[in-house]
Amino acid sequence: MAENAVIDARAVLARAAALAADHIEGRRRTTVTRQFAEAEIDARLAAYDLQTPRAPEAVIADIFEWLGSYAVRSDHPRYFGLFNPPALVPAIAGDLVTATVNPQLAVWSHAPAAVAIERKLIALFCSFIWATGDAAGTFTSGGSEANQTALLAALARRYPEWDRHGVPSGRRRPAIYASLESHLAWIKIARGAGLGSDAVRLVAAADGLRLTREALAAAIAQDVDRDPVLVVATAGTTAHGAIDDLAGIVAVGRTHNAHVHVDAAWAGGAMIDPAKRALFAGIELADSVTIDPHKWLAVPMGAGLYLARDWAPLARAFGATTGYMPSASHARRDPYIHSLQWSRRFIGGKLFAALATLGLDGYREMIGRQFALGERLRRALGDDGWTILNDTPLPLVCFAPPDAGDKIVRAIEAAVVASGQAWLSSVRLRNRLALRACITGFETNEDDVAALVSQLAQARRAAGSTGESR
Repeated sequence: MAENAVIDARAVLARAAALAADHIEGRRRTTVTRQFAEAEIDARLAAYDLQTPRAPEAVIADIFEWLGSYAVRSDHPRYFGLFNPPALVPAIAGDLVTATVNPQLAVWSHAPAAVAIERKLIALFCSFIWATGDAAGTFTSGGSEANQTALLAALARRYPEWDRHGVPSGRRRPAIYASLESHLAWIKIARGAGLGSDAVRLVAAADGLRLTREALAAAIAQDVDRDPVLVVATAGTTAHGAIDDLAGIVAVGRTHNAHVHVDAAWAGGAMIDPAKRALFAGIELADSVTIDPHKWLAVPMGAGLYLARDWAPLARAFGATTGYMPSASHARRDPYIHSLQWSRRFIGGKLFAALATLGLDGYREMIGRQFALGERLRRALGDDGWTILNDTPLPLVCFAPPDAGDKIVRAIEAAVVASGQAWLSSVRLRNRLALRACITGFETNEDDVAALVSQLAQARRAAGSTGESR
């Protein structure tokens, strides 16, 4: 390495830590969005030919500036968006430790402490769902990988020879049943498994929000040429926070001997609070569950959890033996034989650091405060004459001016986002465009909610929305 490229680890990491602290402390002094031209980014990057070495402190400073300036600041307290909250400081530090040591989690023997930490966390989160039984599961890169794991586990359960021969021919085509309101990662997952997107049978909810037992049963009954391998319930839809009829969907799945999975990727974090677990009644009947700690539990992306009742489907789906691995021990449950990933990052480290620092009580207080802010937002919007269009206990509110058409709704959304003072999105709900605001940021407070309501009122007046016909 050239002399001028020798890295002073202490100086570089100290500079990065100082910039990180400045970034965190300066969040409230920034806007959530700002206007910029794409050419600005291109011009900044053009200065980097990636051949001539640069001082690492300067490079880190540039990256911090670019990521903070040329992006929607999803870490901002007035970002009411898509489950990308700021990361807790202990979780950030935990991720730094992981990056520094860089343990390899393929096998227990290479990183026994890291594997033990992850198993402790898996057992803890399983305990929020199932009171008894051997806790099974794996950390994943996020909800899509966790849900893909559910499909592969379902195929392993359904077809005894699937792990060697694939889906048997001459039988009904395997199908995945999920709500039309579910996260459509299922399309990619079905394609990746070789089933094709037609294998995903999206069932319309009777009320446009929540999938029921009756709707699911009717859909399966109509598909006489399909084999319901996997039945999915969503606990907290992305668009509007609906929680499906979990117990009813499990009952239908059992009738067809299907693997029943609950996608609770964002809302499942609330189960850390015992007072909130009743919202998920019936989840304890499922075979497996997805929860993403990087969504509501405020750890850096990516961090997903696949939780299950037992290990057997995972071992059948992912088990492999090869001479170059130090171990393929099922007794030790080496991570690589229970996961789609082989070489793997220590994903659980950042969650462990956050949990060990805040404690369960700290997380419960945080989530309880966010629920309360959601109720405050819902009431304030109702008092201001907005129509609330979704019905969920979760801190996600969908709303619109009475009888306003798409043009008005989009104008209000655009005005709020352009102001830089808040960020929210829109979603089509019950054949109508609605505004959508979600509270998952731990720094969001009552003043931020009040500021959003004020911005919405101002944007509504500017859009001329006074009950205009749709």
